[in-house]
Amino acid sequence: MYISLLMGKRGFLRREASPKEVLEHCLRLAREVAPPTPKGKRGRPWRYSHALYLALLLFRAFFRLTYRETEASLQDLMEGPFPSHQSLARYALKHLDPKLLEALLE
Repeated sequence: MYISLLMGKRGFLRREASPKEVLEHCLRLAREVAPPTPKGKRGRPWRYSHALYLALLLFRAFFRLTYRETEASLQDLMEGPFPSHQSLARYALKHLDPKLLEALLE
């Protein structure tokens, strides 16, 4: 029975997902459920999409990282620009909707 727990599909041994794979999966999930980024005429435009913020917060929750640790690990994983730890924390406080979290957990 113990061996069957270690076996994945087709009899291969399961392995842990790499952080890059987890981040890609988080991005895919977030794009499906994130609200569209507002494109109003007033105020400063959004630099990053809601989907990116949501994916990074999912990544943070998956690995149980602090905001600073999340930012440090993203420097190794992502090539393009990404939000700072302050932006992630501010987004989580102001814009994270419980209904959106429920949609992600389904």
